[in-house]
Parts: sequence; C-alpha cells; structure tokens
Amino acid sequence: MKAIQVHEFGGPEVMKFEEAEEPSAGPGQLLIQVRAAGVNPVDTTFRSGAHPLSKSLKLPWTPGIDAAGEVIEVGEGVEGFGAGDRVFGAAMTGSYAEKTALNGLRTARIPSNLSFEECASFPVVLYTAFNAVVVKAGIQPGQTILVHAGAGGVGSMAIQIAKAAGARVITTVSSKEKAAVAESLGADVVVNYREEDFADRCVAESGGVGVDVVIEMVSAENFDESCRALKKGGTMVLLGAGTGKSMVGSVTYPPFYSKDIDVRGMSLFNTDAVFPDMIRQVNYLLEQGKVRALVGEEIPLAEAARAHEVLMTGKVAGKIVLKV
Repeated sequence: MKAIQVHEFGGPEVMKFEEAEEPSAGPGQLLIQVRAAGVNPVDTTFRSGAHPLSKSLKLPWTPGIDAAGEVIEVGEGVEGFGAGDRVFGAAMTGSYAEKTALNGLRTARIPSNLSFEECASFPVVLYTAFNAVVVKAGIQPGQTILVHAGAGGVGSMAIQIAKAAGARVITTVSSKEKAAVAESLGADVVVNYREEDFADRCVAESGGVGVDVVIEMVSAENFDESCRALKKGGTMVLLGAGTGKSMVGSVTYPPFYSKDIDVRGMSLFNTDAVFPDMIRQVNYLLEQGKVRALVGEEIPLAEAARAHEVLMTGKVAGKIVLKV
C-alpha cells in the first residue's frame, strides 16, 4: 500500500509518499480501507519531534490519528462491526495511508447523512470539544461560555456542542471571514481579537460578572486574559498552547487565584473510561444535525506536506482533510 512515511523528524518536507508495509487488525482493532484522513495540529508536533511522545515512535512512522473508511477486517474482541461498514475513528497505525487499524473502542459508524471526508474531520476535534465542554466543564443551559478560535477545528465543534446544550456562546476569531464562519455555527457573540479586547467584551456581555466557562486552546498567549474574562469560581478547560506556539508560557497569579478559578487540563489519551458514552452522545448530535462538519480544504494524500504547511499558516477555517 501507499502511505506517508517519516524517516526523520523535521519540517513538512520529511513526509514522503511511498510504499509501506500493510497493517493488520490486532486484538481490539478494525482494519479499514481509508477514504479520508483528518489533519490535526498535534500531527505537526509529532512530525517535528517537538511532542513529548515523539521519542517513543519507531521510525519510519506514518502520521495521522483521524480516519474514515470501510471495514476490511475485524480484530479479536471487537463486536458490533462487520466488513464493509462505513466507520470513522482513531488510527492506531497512522491515518495518512491507504489502510490503517482503528482502535475498536474509539470507532463509530458513519451516519447515513455524512460523507467520509466530513467524518474524517471529526475524531480528534469533535471528541476533544465534547470532552472539554460537556465532560470537563459540565456546561449547563443558560451558562455563558467563551470558546477561543471559533473557526478552528476544536472551536467550531465546541460552539455547536455548547449551543446544543443550551449555553450562550462567545467566541474569538482573527478575521471577518472567520467571524462569518463562527456566526454560521451559532455563536451568539463573535470577537475579532485583533480589533477588540476579548476579556473586556466578555465582562461586558456578562453584566460585569465574567463568563462561566472558557475553552482555552491558545494558552501561550491567552491565559491571563482568559482568567480576567472568567467570573469568580469560573472554569477554564486547558487544551493546549496553540498551533505553532511555544510550549512554555507565564502566569500572572492574580486574577488566577484571587478569583478561585478552576483550571482543568485534558487529553483524549486519558478518556478510555468515558469514550463509549461520548460516542453514543456525539452520534446522536450528528444524526440530529445538531453538529455539522467544517472542512476547510481537501488535499490529496500524496500532498500531505503541503497540508501541514497550510495548517501552520492558520488561515484555513475548520479542518484540512486528506483524500485517499
């Protein structure tokens, strides 16, 4: 089969489209014919060697977590799936390939109203957003939530999930084009952070109190201001430093501790116990049309290096998907 292979860590150019060994369905896995693969910021940190887990990878290595396709083989211990089923989920052997093995516990059927490309955009961003908004933050009807990067992969999903839960959503964007995208997803208030102080706007929009929840994925730049945007006793769910940002930041302790802010970190790597229930709830939202995909650009698998270059510019709204 053909796949993207990384023989050494580095820039996008280290990704080569070449022949690779075909995977098989191990215990707890599903082997699928990949039809589309999602591109995530974390893929770039693994590829560059910057991710803490990069050192554990055996080279050559195939990038990618998000995959959608058709089941070829069902591994031992996996129930409820058969050959030919249209599925999407988390790849165990890299999704930038013609075939990959999915984690059986993190695989869902594709609803009849959705395409491979749409569902390839979902796994990391959709489950990350659901875990952040529903599981970690415990969003409630009537609460106000600030979602950063509302036109991005996680942000676009978080807006829709929060609205489905009955929350009022404030979101940040960097351009008029992205503002239009965020508004189309249901955001109640859209703030262009290049033109306006988002923390001031959040305080104003909440009657001087501050928002209940912040979903923070650009903490390298936003942490202090996000604390200022929160009410006393508010909750911040911390997802990351930001695409291409430094992994090292600083914290100005007031108002962090003076407002009793509850900061909760999260990673999908730690969600095995809640994942089956997340799949059930997320698929309901998809089937009911409460959440829709936001695919910003489709790029051929052979041009994965260009996909990473485009992702790093931050100019694409939604997810980049590789067509296989």
